[in-house]
Amino acid sequence: MKSYKSLILTAALGLMLAGCGDDSGSNAPADEPKSSSSSEKTAKSSSSVKKENKSSSSSAKSSSSAKSSSSSKEEKESEDQKYVLSFMMETSQYVGIASLSDDQSKVVKNFVEATNSGSVQYFNGAVYVLAADNAMNSTLSRYEVKDGKMADKASATAKFTGTQSIAMKFVDKNKMYVEQALGDVITALDPMTLKETANIDLSSYIDEESGALSTVPGSAVISGDKMYVCLNQFVDFTNMIAGPRASVAIINTKTDKVEKVVYSDKVSAVGGMDDMNGTASFVDEKGDVYFYSNASYGFVEGYKEGWVRIKKGESEFDEDWIFRMNEAEYDGKKTNDNHLMVGGTYMGDGKFMGFFGNFEDPTNFNNYEWYFVVVDVYKKTIKKLDLSPTIPWFAPSIHLDADGKSVLLGHADSKGGAIYRYDIASGKVKKEMSVKTGTAYYIVPIKE
Repeated sequence: MKSYKSLILTAALGLMLAGCGDDSGSNAPADEPKSSSSSEKTAKSSSSVKKENKSSSSSAKSSSSAKSSSSSKEEKESEDQKYVLSFMMETSQYVGIASLSDDQSKVVKNFVEATNSGSVQYFNGAVYVLAADNAMNSTLSRYEVKDGKMADKASATAKFTGTQSIAMKFVDKNKMYVEQALGDVITALDPMTLKETANIDLSSYIDEESGALSTVPGSAVISGDKMYVCLNQFVDFTNMIAGPRASVAIINTKTDKVEKVVYSDKVSAVGGMDDMNGTASFVDEKGDVYFYSNASYGFVEGYKEGWVRIKKGESEFDEDWIFRMNEAEYDGKKTNDNHLMVGGTYMGDGKFMGFFGNFEDPTNFNNYEWYFVVVDVYKKTIKKLDLSPTIPWFAPSIHLDADGKSVLLGHADSKGGAIYRYDIASGKVKKEMSVKTGTAYYIVPIKE
């Protein structure tokens, strides 16, 4: 292995670098958002959401009027759509509910504060915030949502000590999982009360043959009654280097038991110890499960990147299929040395919205050198979006919207910050919200 002492690449520290970067193009105003320690904090959305009436004039022809009315209805629905948003500022992220038509710099002042290392989700009428501190202690908080507004206090909390718990997954209304990344444990909880119902011990699955020190569960997807959890199998905690081969635990969500751990030497560790809602793992319409390895961001000689899969009904990796993105044509080049950031969302039909760049330059943590891309695992192609390059910590901002027709993206460059919408059918990108305070991070649609 190469030694990269200057690159402390962890999800928590990496996200902190993103929040602290002065070159993000976003500046916090004098009025900071209310801290979670304040008794006055609230998470109310702005009550004065501006709406535009795009209906046709009364003098237009009936056909034109009908078309304009339809457009007006669609735009009004878009404006009324609420999102759980978070914005990063230094070592914190501020979480709340708003419409994309709201004034971001105003609504964020009433958002709830959490650490910037942690994930945000909406599920069954509540916002869940899982945040880890510098001592690797994590708190899961459940905030009820009523009439499009988030409660100012958590209705339930759960604590995880010294295990850097930064990823969660919902099975149904009765069960959710929290992955204790540095604790070799996955904990099952009741989503309503956040009471623990089971613990899945992964310590016996440490890949000692590869020199692993801990399983480090990360990216996960659920298909049927199976949860596929990527095990990072860290071999070097100082430089946060994952294992040299793919490792995935297949867990039965009905029994909370590990059915099998499968391995592949075609790529290095898949997924990531990430604090992202969308990850480099997905289930397609056929029921096949895909996993991506970014080869520890290219830090280690000999590590192999690429997509691998487990076909529906199988419990081993498909040995006849692999997609190495570094061998695919990208931006006019037949091969490239970029590495997909862990994070993204599946859009359907084999297409995955991800993030492309690399960390081979140790100075580029906050440089504008990373691009949003559409990866087609069926056709084995990569297409760059028509957006300027941005900083490398925006992968958590990639979320499929509630209607499944578009993807929302957080973005920042030297001109400032914004939230964009990528239309899947047309491939076009448009700005939805200007971000003047902090940096857009989580953009989670509220849907039941």
